[in-house]
Amino acid sequence: MFPSKEELIDNPEIDVQLIDYMRTQSAFSIISIFLMFLAHVFAFYSFKRPRYIIKRLTALLHMMTAACLLVLNEVYIKSVDHGIDHIPARHPKIATYRYGFSFILSWISFVIYFLAGCVFLFASHKQKTEMADEEDELAEQDEPMHLGRI
Repeated sequence: MFPSKEELIDNPEIDVQLIDYMRTQSAFSIISIFLMFLAHVFAFYSFKRPRYIIKRLTALLHMMTAACLLVLNEVYIKSVDHGIDHIPARHPKIATYRYGFSFILSWISFVIYFLAGCVFLFASHKQKTEMADEEDELAEQDEPMHLGRI
């Protein structure tokens, strides 16, 4: 996956474009796993501390994870298309191709993360202090603060 420049020059069978696709997939996979972890941490934290800004940050992290999954799926589609068009030794013309269950699972994950981001975004409205729970001492933190003269 990471051949040196000498290996790229010496071996004409190595497709540089396909290696770039694989590197992009690796990078976005690592980024999306990191964002998934952060999104779950902030989601559980928002249940403990119901601040609206934490929920908005959680929604943003879920949307960013969905965007990374979208990029991953599109790069995978393009890498398969590139392999079919430019690497006949690996992809014969008479062969038939279909995407497997993991590809379908990645699209389902994209939809779930996008919907979770929308749910956190719509649930992030400010709570009124009068309508908050009586034992919630943090409800006043969501109230707007007037710093100037009244």
